[in-house]
Amino acid sequence: MRNILHVDLNAFYASVEQAEDKNLQGKPVAVAGDKEKRTGIILTASYEARRYGIKTGMTIGDALKLCRDLILVKPNFRRYVEYSNRVMDILRSFTPDVEVFSIDEAWLDVSGCEGLFGDGVEIANLIRKKIREELGITASVGVSYCKLMAKMASDLKKPDATSIIDEKDVPKIIWPMPVDELFGVGRRMKSRLNELGIFTIGDLANTPLSLLTNNFGKVGRYYWNYANGIDFSKVESSYDCIKGVGNSITTPKDLVDVKEISEIFMVLAESVGMRLRRMGFEGNVVEVVFRKSSFETIVRRHKVNEYIDTTVDIHREALNLFLKNWDRSKIRLLGIRVTGLKEKQKFEQISLFEDETKKKREKLDMCLDTIREKYGKYSVFRAITMQNDSNKTIRVLDKDEWIPMNSFNKGGGRI
Repeated sequence: MRNILHVDLNAFYASVEQAEDKNLQGKPVAVAGDKEKRTGIILTASYEARRYGIKTGMTIGDALKLCRDLILVKPNFRRYVEYSNRVMDILRSFTPDVEVFSIDEAWLDVSGCEGLFGDGVEIANLIRKKIREELGITASVGVSYCKLMAKMASDLKKPDATSIIDEKDVPKIIWPMPVDELFGVGRRMKSRLNELGIFTIGDLANTPLSLLTNNFGKVGRYYWNYANGIDFSKVESSYDCIKGVGNSITTPKDLVDVKEISEIFMVLAESVGMRLRRMGFEGNVVEVVFRKSSFETIVRRHKVNEYIDTTVDIHREALNLFLKNWDRSKIRLLGIRVTGLKEKQKFEQISLFEDETKKKREKLDMCLDTIREKYGKYSVFRAITMQNDSNKTIRVLDKDEWIPMNSFNKGGGRI
């Protein structure tokens, strides 16, 4: 059986503004146009604002009548796209099978990933934790056997929740819902269905298929299938629309030591480089993100002279860029992102002055990728990612924790 997740970012625009400005946290916030133009529309309202009855699509004037203390923030779409890209990078760190549905929604097919991260619920909880800790926003995640039910599951509990719908749950959870709660049923279709005596999803599921096809043609069959929890559509991941590949990590402690920061950047470069090579891409723009202990977040990017995909090259560019923009304050989050992507050519023009060092780096990465794909993520690792603590216990950094060396499979080595 497939294991499908749907990730829905909660009150996305408003949550991003609250993450960027601590003074907005816990207060009723709405992202909208000019306050003076009271006919403008609310794009997103925070959950604090929603308690007053403020909804998306409401005019600014009506919203202010409900809540005098409502804080209106002008939209910053560039910022929202950056956050969305970083969320999608987090999702792709669990599986390459990610289908972006909108700026704040995506499906994942995590079938076969259970051995690495656990079952669908465990992966959903890891995703929520990673988004919350690294970006300061929240997500609701639906877990199910198909895309449709995963999306409907993500709507069951908000904010910051994981919900599950199994096949056996469809009659109990889905059928009692109003028919317009079904994905794809709009206001006009709801009226037409109501005219046929169909008011709930259960009514639709138990309507003779012939009646629906006679009235709505092929669309009627789709609605009947959806109401009965039938959806065989695949998660369509498309690397053609990917703008960049990245990864970030919340450090287990505030960092000021350059050596420790370099080690973390190597872990991140390893992850980003491997995913670039797996997808057949290379990029010529390196971006770093770092968050200070004061929660101030800095993002800097730099265009390099050539397209790169090797771990060492990504690490070097990211570390240098970070050091140029770091004021020696304590760091609690680090991230790397490679953009300016193009497909890597399988055949390259031979140069009389070929860089042998670069070729060695490429061969080394290819060797490491092959070993990890065959024997697991922790079967081999670089010595720079290891350090000795006061008890001489070797530990290696991965994700959000320091993992004892003895927890790895036997046979793991270092280079």
